[in-house]
Amino acid sequence: MKTKLVEPVSRKLNVLGQDYLAALNDHLAMFDIDRHFYPLTLIHRNDGQLTQKALAEILGKDKSLIVKIIDRLSEKGFVYRTVNPEDRREHFLSATDKAREVVPHIIKTFEHMNQSASKGISAHDMEIFENVLLKMRDNLADFAKKQTATDTIKP
Repeated sequence: MKTKLVEPVSRKLNVLGQDYLAALNDHLAMFDIDRHFYPLTLIHRNDGQLTQKALAEILGKDKSLIVKIIDRLSEKGFVYRTVNPEDRREHFLSATDKAREVVPHIIKTFEHMNQSASKGISAHDMEIFENVLLKMRDNLADFAKKQTATDTIKP
């Protein structure tokens, strides 16, 4: 007897995310940012007020990954760090003039792609979609909290 195949929801979301990111990279290739568009827009928006730690929390990413992203954006001339004089372990992130020129194009591309991706989908259905995603995230967080190292799923 064949085992039932169940596709994880995460795979569907991942495929959608990969398609979106590929199209985004194609549209913004001339800026040589390499997929770190959203973090750059957050840094630009909070210019000089956002720390690496806060960016990691907003994005839900590991601090070491954020350091790599900031290093990459710094190497490309889009952001720079400033040490917090009150806590030398903390770094504030600022956008360069180069970033200030590029971010409006990134935001317009986000808007255009979001409209294209949701073409034929009503505003009401998009609201439901976003609410479902949030509810699923909450459900998974609850599921993770309830599981322990000794818990197993019995066949």
